[in-house]
Amino acid sequence: MTSPKIVSSPTSTELDTTSKLLNQYEAGPVEFVGTANALYERHLVFDNVVDLADVGPRDRFEAVARSVRDVLSQRWIRTENTYARQNPKRVYYLSMEFLIGRSLANNLTNLLLDPIAKQAVKEKDLDWLGLLEQEPDAGLGNGGLGRLAACFLDSMATMQLPAVGYGLRYEYGIFKQAIRDGWQQEQPDNWLDVADPWEVARPHEKVEVKLNCSFQVRVRYAVGACM
Repeated sequence: MTSPKIVSSPTSTELDTTSKLLNQYEAGPVEFVGTANALYERHLVFDNVVDLADVGPRDRFEAVARSVRDVLSQRWIRTENTYARQNPKRVYYLSMEFLIGRSLANNLTNLLLDPIAKQAVKEKDLDWLGLLEQEPDAGLGNGGLGRLAACFLDSMATMQLPAVGYGLRYEYGIFKQAIRDGWQQEQPDNWLDVADPWEVARPHEKVEVKLNCSFQVRVRYAVGACM
């Protein structure tokens, strides 16, 4: 006979801290988790239109990630409005690579949302490490250049400098490396096989970049005899 699992409720101090933090981010009255209308529960059901009994680890990861993005989005808008009023000088950092890694744990830490995440893990009995493993490393960079660019962005954010990073969205990453019979084998890094919950498409802001060159495509056909 199994005994029911008891989840401890957050203390009043923890609730006050969480409430103040979400008010600071202007996250509104919607709870992060725990009610039918909370961010996590709504994303879990409405984003993929599945019954709660049928959700898998990837569904749970996306629901948590999008809940964090909801809080981050409101903070983002508030920051942009501040910049619009103050009109400060901005930094536009261009790089071919940004080695940012995985975003969920990083965003939780930067937004000071770790206590909320821990409570959600307890309430929903989530496999937290397994959930984090559902997110692939963003295939936006590799090696020293990408890591340096990402560190620059982290430093500018810490110093509260108005900065934006611009790079290339590699659909298949840089590449995956494998060694076979002593030789390097390159394979595509299909990190966008499933939609990235952190991306926000803005097709109305796209611009055409013209190149002062021309391209010529030549197709060679092999000629052979059919028997």
